[in-house]
Amino acid sequence: MGSEQPDQIARRQLEDVILPFWLEHGIDTVHGGFFTCFDNRGRRRLSTDKFTWSQGRFVWLLARAARLADRGLLTLPDGSGALVRHAERGAAFLLDHAVQSDGRCAYVMDERGAPLPAERSVFADAFVAMGLAELTRHTGSPEHLPTIDLIVQRVADDVAAGDPPTPPYPLPPGCSGFGARMIVLNARLDQARAHQAASADQANPYADELRAARRAMVAHREESGLFTETFVADPGMRDTVLARHRTPGHALEGIWMALEAGELLGETGDHGDLLASVSALCEAGWDDEHGGLFRYVDVSGRPYGGPYEDLVRRTWSTKLWWAHTEAAYTTRLAAERYADREAAGWFDRIWDYTLRTFPGGADGEEWIQIRDRAGAPLDEVVALPVKDPYHIARNLMQIVELPRLGAQGEQP
Repeated sequence: MGSEQPDQIARRQLEDVILPFWLEHGIDTVHGGFFTCFDNRGRRRLSTDKFTWSQGRFVWLLARAARLADRGLLTLPDGSGALVRHAERGAAFLLDHAVQSDGRCAYVMDERGAPLPAERSVFADAFVAMGLAELTRHTGSPEHLPTIDLIVQRVADDVAAGDPPTPPYPLPPGCSGFGARMIVLNARLDQARAHQAASADQANPYADELRAARRAMVAHREESGLFTETFVADPGMRDTVLARHRTPGHALEGIWMALEAGELLGETGDHGDLLASVSALCEAGWDDEHGGLFRYVDVSGRPYGGPYEDLVRRTWSTKLWWAHTEAAYTTRLAAERYADREAAGWFDRIWDYTLRTFPGGADGEEWIQIRDRAGAPLDEVVALPVKDPYHIARNLMQIVELPRLGAQGEQP
């Protein structure tokens, strides 16, 4: 890597590895939408089913990449025009086949867009809205704002009511998950930016809702700086794995959202606490023997049962792509925007591990997203049976943009 800066390395990975793979293999030019059901090594397409979760994410990343290309921060063979066309076609596929009149969305569709039997998930719904929001942010057209607002409000209402549908790993009744509150914050943040882009006065009509979503997610922060992953209503469950485990990468992901939402709202009074959590979470999650961040820590306590607890027990030591790229962006943000020296040190460690571990090289195409504790490829399904480019592309693009952003996280 030599003297290359992180934004230069991130740009090279996007231009040479990540985006070429997905633009070649991921676009369904016949029926619309995107193919993401590849094996972990990116060498075999396992299915033509289209998970709404990944369809919305794909629209998002195409629109964001187009915006960077227009600003000269990415160079792609066909420029931004092709990216926007693919994003708009993907948005049309979702609107035609996935989005229902009440804001709920199909969870998975076949190749042509026919919904397949499956329980709904607020995560899948939110990613549809977020994809449409990022497209709106790029085009400046208000066309999709009513649909974005409808979906985001539906998701927020369901999470606020308790026990929202959260496949692929539903929580037991009475458990409140950090992930559901984080996705509401993420959706509200993207919604706000879409309204700013499509409004002449750049007003945010959902400022109060964004503020409430931020408050609800930050409520998971503990005095130690870690974040509770699952609140349990039943005091008798507090000694269970569900209540005790922590997910450092998840919390680090949420921190950058809280920081950026605070900047957008002009409310940064708790940023000191959030920045203190960055190093605390890295320290708690770091594997001193093999390097990298554990997926889960404090996996102890009384068994309760269920698919989510099984996931925690089975995969606590795995090294996942999203945890590392999200942690890389959060630590870089803390170091660059807030001059956090401790976070800068953690960024160097995480960035070095990420670049040594996840790019496929001789083992596979693009990045190999799921690794075992020692870093070897792990050919199994985590969450959905897809090879999802979203976190890698999102965080690399955020790192590319970061040196050019103003104090409020926008290009000056």
